[in-house]
Amino acid sequence: MQERLIQLLALLPVHDRHAPDRLSPDHLDGHLCAALCLHSADEPVAVLDTCWGQDWAEALVEQELLDEFMAWLEERWQALQEALDPQQLQQDPDALPLAEALPWAIDRLGAGAPSGQMPAAARAWAEGFLRQYQAEARPGADPELLGVIAALTMDEGPDLLRYLQEAYDRPQDIEAAALIDDALFAAQDMRRAPR
Repeated sequence: MQERLIQLLALLPVHDRHAPDRLSPDHLDGHLCAALCLHSADEPVAVLDTCWGQDWAEALVEQELLDEFMAWLEERWQALQEALDPQQLQQDPDALPLAEALPWAIDRLGAGAPSGQMPAAARAWAEGFLRQYQAEARPGADPELLGVIAALTMDEGPDLLRYLQEAYDRPQDIEAAALIDDALFAAQDMRRAPR
């Protein structure tokens, strides 16, 4: 299933000339989550239209694959909508339903290599989330919450170290799994915020 989705996504145009890699399922999940958390789209097609323009589906139409792709897209959108239901999040702000909707996040407790490196899927999700935010250009988003999500994209080095020292009392104890949890909570907090 995952391999087939990768094949379908490879037919979409490259969405960022600074990022030559093709869109992955994790990137797209990040885009969809951002649209939901920022209350910027009522349907998943709007997310694709915003980032890829109105012609994003041409290659899929030519190969008669659009229906297959749209079925997958609607399924992902529905799963993320359910995980990010504002009423549910409001009732139990300590729960993390978003983690159960993202395949890579389910195994986050074992996240990262022994050195603590961020898993590629978590980085891809955060990159997609931030790119969607930039495409939407919505000034109402909390920059502190966006910074928590952006931490998943940082390589080990001065920027990450600075972030950890500013955000945590014991930065030396923070592992990838904790950063992932905090990023997912940040996304849920955005979704809970009033429109």
